[in-house]
Amino acid sequence: MEAKQENYAKKLKKWTLMFFFASDNNLSPSMLYQLKSIKSAGFQLDTNVVVHFDPYERGVPSRIFEINRTEKKGQYSSRIGDDRDPIIRNLAGDQVEPEITQEDPGFRKSRSSRYYDNQTANEALTDFLDLCAEKYPAEQYMLFLIGHGLVVGRDAFLPDDNPNSGISLVELGTILGTFQKTIRAKGGELELIGLHSCSMSAVEVAYQLKGKAKYMMASEGLSFVGAWPYRQMLQKIFCAIDHAGQAKVGLANLVKGLHELCVHNSADFIFAGYSSDLCLCSLDPERVEALTAPIEELAKTLRSALEDDRGKELILLAHWKSQSYFQEAYTDLFDFCRCLRESCSNADSNVAQQAMKRACGSVIEALSPGETSKGPIIEVDYFGPDSQYSYGLSIYFPWFRPIEDASENVIKNYKTYAFVNDLHGNSWLGFLKAYFKKTLRSARKNEPVLNPDYDRQEALKLASSSFRRIGFQTRSPEYASSMLTGKVNPSDASGYWIPSSVKNYSRDFSISERALKVFLPERGRKKRTKWTIMSFLAAAKNGLLPPWL
Repeated sequence: MEAKQENYAKKLKKWTLMFFFASDNNLSPSMLYQLKSIKSAGFQLDTNVVVHFDPYERGVPSRIFEINRTEKKGQYSSRIGDDRDPIIRNLAGDQVEPEITQEDPGFRKSRSSRYYDNQTANEALTDFLDLCAEKYPAEQYMLFLIGHGLVVGRDAFLPDDNPNSGISLVELGTILGTFQKTIRAKGGELELIGLHSCSMSAVEVAYQLKGKAKYMMASEGLSFVGAWPYRQMLQKIFCAIDHAGQAKVGLANLVKGLHELCVHNSADFIFAGYSSDLCLCSLDPERVEALTAPIEELAKTLRSALEDDRGKELILLAHWKSQSYFQEAYTDLFDFCRCLRESCSNADSNVAQQAMKRACGSVIEALSPGETSKGPIIEVDYFGPDSQYSYGLSIYFPWFRPIEDASENVIKNYKTYAFVNDLHGNSWLGFLKAYFKKTLRSARKNEPVLNPDYDRQEALKLASSSFRRIGFQTRSPEYASSMLTGKVNPSDASGYWIPSSVKNYSRDFSISERALKVFLPERGRKKRTKWTIMSFLAAAKNGLLPPWL
């Protein structure tokens, strides 16, 4: 019997379902509940279910579980759904990495020490997929990535608190591309990537992952850990595999069913006052690249319209009206084009506005959902007022050029995205740069000064150098707090300060004359006092009091 089980364990399965819980952060307790939900789904004979779980507590190693392994159960038939005994057994027997011996509970006999609490987010995902490709071969795969999002611009997907790390969009594409190549060499195929994270349903993500799976499911805005019902999703997959027998599962209908299960389950979040959205899109290169020409034309016409005051106003108005996400960093591309098209004049004589209307119409057509659509979107749904203008894919569209430093280089990173490279000359990034420049409000000039003393220039030099050296915090911290914006309520009143995210103000140094007194050297202060005593009466008589009084 043992030999028979060992041989069966190495057999090529029909499916391998992979769940990567990036839970070395404040999401850890909620993710553990989802892990137990996966275990409660039952067992399907021809399916591997493999889970990566990284606890939040320092020093506790990451674990990999093979849920309900056949060699433990000694059974050779599926058991889907509830049993007479409703207890969900613990996960100890499902543990694969690290394995613990009975003689020494602290001894790990598999791999190296890398499964202790010391892997970067990139290393953890890479190792997990390598293990799945090596030990759990299958004809078809699904991958669900669960954790904090905001990869576009931030480049901090699935952040890990220890060590402090995240996965960039380019790295994500590389990791998944390598995995797809590896399993294809063995006759496998990655069918669906479920990005169970905030703000991952984006044009940039679709371009980076095109061809690396057949479908992608993700949200433009908020996504909650409990929103995707993994127990029911697994049962739906198990039943589809059982029903198909030796034939392949009808993939298109299956992924639509998973999408609808998530929408059905998420709707109850309305009772908590939350809004959300969910999009299922194709990653077929031809369908994703159907957006290239329309977005190129849109970027070109928008840049041209920025040269005209009315055109610039219309773009600003559409940007303001359209659906946005996370501190106004992302905008629904369909809705932006819809708002802009509605604002443009119907007069044929206005060439620039007519060009924008045509370009917006082309983008809207390419982003319209449907299996027969030329574009990538298959299905899109939303619930709640805050997401009511979500049409499937967002695009990076902040109001001002992001502040960059040694640890964050948004524009530099954005240049490396496949989306930017595919669009070449008329790229969206080219429009963004023009937009930042043309909509920039000029710096406030200092008020004219009456009888300035000889120390003013020295004070101004000192003040401006202090501004450059000290700088100002312009956004939330990199990982935990920023990723939960919109979820944590109320926010900590003593916490960080974030200025308005919709104002494109000049970053040139500016200061009022009264405030400039703070930076005057002592000799300047004395001279100013002497001048004030000698000149006060005469200045007051002539209405020429100095502005700092």
